[in-house]
Amino acid sequence: MNLLALDTSTLHSAVALGLDDGECLIVQPEPGPKHGRLLVPAIRDLLDRAGLRPHDLDAVAVAIGPGSFTGLRVGVTAAKTLAFAIGCPIVPVSTLEILACNAPIEALQVVPAIDAQRGDLFSASFRRNAPGDPLLRESTDRIMPADTWAADLPTGAYVLCPTPDRIAAAIPDHATIGPPELARPHGRVLLDLAARALADGDLANPWTLEPRYLRRSAAEDKRDALPH
Repeated sequence: MNLLALDTSTLHSAVALGLDDGECLIVQPEPGPKHGRLLVPAIRDLLDRAGLRPHDLDAVAVAIGPGSFTGLRVGVTAAKTLAFAIGCPIVPVSTLEILACNAPIEALQVVPAIDAQRGDLFSASFRRNAPGDPLLRESTDRIMPADTWAADLPTGAYVLCPTPDRIAAAIPDHATIGPPELARPHGRVLLDLAARALADGDLANPWTLEPRYLRRSAAEDKRDALPH
């Protein structure tokens, strides 16, 4: 199966292409708020390297958040457009689950977190029954105040955050922050999660798929606060 997977949820993006023969081609575009400019060329370059055309893709997967409003719109729109044009399945993947899967295999309590601005964090909880076991989801993706989130961290929690400096002061002694390179999307993890979701039939309708924002944007709040 030729599977294209995209993640533009945070400043660090990933584009990966899994091929029929098991080969995996990965591009990590330059970090920063440039997804709208870099994503399409990255997809084109991967297909060129593989000698494929867009219609050779069997499925498209995309991280649907939570994360950056603009980044999510870029990635989800690109994936929906491709899936509709090709007529192939589209597979939604949680951004927080992508980050959680980067944790070391000995980490039993894994808590990915993404800065949601305004003093909040996007987060979810995962666990393993024993080192090396698969990660099991314990909570849905959610948004909560950073201080409440920190107070709720279980003993032994392994925290993965793309911007660890913003939460370091709040982390209790019984939790650990992983290195920032583990809190970025990695193409192989993205493909593995997408392939698993595809096998389980966890597909989305390209007409109705929306990013998982978890809250309204600041621009929407300001607009609705204006006098009518």
